[in-house]
Amino acid sequence: MSSITYHTELGAVTEGVKRARDFEIPYTVILDEITRADISQIFGPLYTAIENRNQTLIETDDGEAIELDEDLSIICTMNMSDRTVNELDNAITRRFAMVELDEYEDEDRRALFEGWLDENLENIPLVENEDLLNLFEADYDGINNGSEQASRGPIMRFGPMHYRDVTVFLREALQDEELYMNAPEEAVGQAFRTFIVPRLLNSAAFPQIEQIEEHYRALNKSFDMFNLTPAAELASRELEAERRQMDSYGQ
Repeated sequence: MSSITYHTELGAVTEGVKRARDFEIPYTVILDEITRADISQIFGPLYTAIENRNQTLIETDDGEAIELDEDLSIICTMNMSDRTVNELDNAITRRFAMVELDEYEDEDRRALFEGWLDENLENIPLVENEDLLNLFEADYDGINNGSEQASRGPIMRFGPMHYRDVTVFLREALQDEELYMNAPEEAVGQAFRTFIVPRLLNSAAFPQIEQIEEHYRALNKSFDMFNLTPAAELASRELEAERRQMDSYGQ
């Protein structure tokens, strides 16, 4: 008669402890965008172990006890614009050092934009890289700092890495006759609608959604060589959906 055999499977943290121990080297476990997960379930068993380093987290099939080790570092990342950041409980903020990373300096950010444009669009003359660079700068500035193009202040903190996705999309779309080879101005609007606006809306409260719509309406007027209407309309639809939901709560 066959029997069922169970084996112990190490998780990310306990595997990190074991590797640091086995190879006698410092080891780091990185948990990216921790606010997207159920933090209490991830760290529940670790809370007491962080305070009591002699507590066994798990025992391997070979009988080896795994405890937290000074050679193991745990780094968690999160986006400061994520609304759930404010929902972090005291249990985790008391046990971890909270370090806010600096934003890119203007020159460094511009170098990133220029590098992505050159890498992906240098040999595609359907759009002017200088125009796109100015659009990226105006969009980024309006989101993070407010701008003259919109009548309100900053919308939220938003990193520059998203614009790389825009350039990759344009590289493919502008070389495909079935996509936007014959309509480069439409391709730019669609790229912003696909890769920028949804990421803003994902973290936006109602007043911010209003600002996002206003921001892209203003950009669309300022950069008339591109058609940013799809980006503005996506924000508009989200705004209307939020209004309907608010109205239903008031009934």
